Amino acid sequence: MNPLPLVTRREVTERLRAKSFLISTGIYLLVALAAVVIPHLGDDKKAIYGVGLTGPDAPALERALGQLAPALGVNVRVQRVPDDALADALATEAVRNHRLTVALVDGNQIVARGDVPDSLRLLLSTAVYQVRLARQLGAEVSAVPSPEELPEQRLTEAKPLRTKNRPLAYAGVIIIYLLLLTYGFTVANGVLEEKSSRVSEVLLGALRPSQLLAGKVVGIGCVALVQLLAVGLPTAGVALALGSFHVPSGTPLTLASVILWALLGYGLYSCVFAAAGAAASRPEDIGNATAPITILIAVTYFAAIACTQSPDTQLARIVSFIPFMAPMTMLPRAAVGHVAWWEVPLSVAIVLGTTYATTRLGARVYEGGIRRPGPRLKWRDAWKSAAA
Repeated sequence: MNPLPLVTRREVTERLRAKSFLISTGIYLLVALAAVVIPHLGDDKKAIYGVGLTGPDAPALERALGQLAPALGVNVRVQRVPDDALADALATEAVRNHRLTVALVDGNQIVARGDVPDSLRLLLSTAVYQVRLARQLGAEVSAVPSPEELPEQRLTEAKPLRTKNRPLAYAGVIIIYLLLLTYGFTVANGVLEEKSSRVSEVLLGALRPSQLLAGKVVGIGCVALVQLLAVGLPTAGVALALGSFHVPSGTPLTLASVILWALLGYGLYSCVFAAAGAAASRPEDIGNATAPITILIAVTYFAAIACTQSPDTQLARIVSFIPFMAPMTMLPRAAVGHVAWWEVPLSVAIVLGTTYATTRLGARVYEGGIRRPGPRLKWRDAWKSAAA
């Protein structure tokens, strides 16, 4: 019987039943839903201001308000008061009785119950200025000369960035970053727990070290996928229901890229984290053992954020082909910027080749470290112990 499914099933079963997994999943889900729902609750509909107009300029002011209000982002409901001797009094009474927000009397005075919102005051002032300026310059120009045809010089413009995909690419970078850190530490801690409890000695009596390592990595990866779906699917459903998330045209391809690079990144880093856990001897050693890896992930994260903002720079192209940085840096380049057809396959091939090398290295260090209880080992010593 192939032992790999047995080890994988053991990892998945134990970790899905753990209280820490259930609690962390619940916390992640609450935080994700809050990030979607709270901005939606705060996004109230814009107030509609009732504006009363009196005086001979009321028709011109009404047209000016209709033109300027959408540009200034102000919603108004304009009402012209009949032009008679009681027009000003009627407009003032309508404001006092809350039927109107403000009244613009004869285009010279604003009547309001309290403070006038700045946006509404700017709208009224601009409309009055426009009407007065039109009166001074004349309402119409009788004859307009025909414009002369000017020579043209067309410049070659660079292709515009796909900025609509930027939020999704940024979210994908964060997901990969959290995945590598969270489940990388999970792999390292899991290896150290088995080593400290001597469970690994029992398991290694029936399994090869590479089989035990592969089963652990695959099992924890399955748990990560379950947690990601448990948090992501409800959050995406709520966001779509509330209208908080608009799906751009490149969303399916970007989502597929997030999944691809998340899997490649986890496969690349997980065996290195496992080797770090096997080289440690106590839980207190995990931080020091994994420090170089976490620093590399943090540096890669900041590089990926820079690639999200400027995906077509020379530096972005370089870091997207560095194996340990490619899972987070190639994603925004492909989603937001412009890449040649061969760049993504080449980056994937480089990551896969590096993953194979790190798997061999991690399995060798894992084999040597898991059999050596006692003080923390250097990777070189663990390598030599495996060779012996």
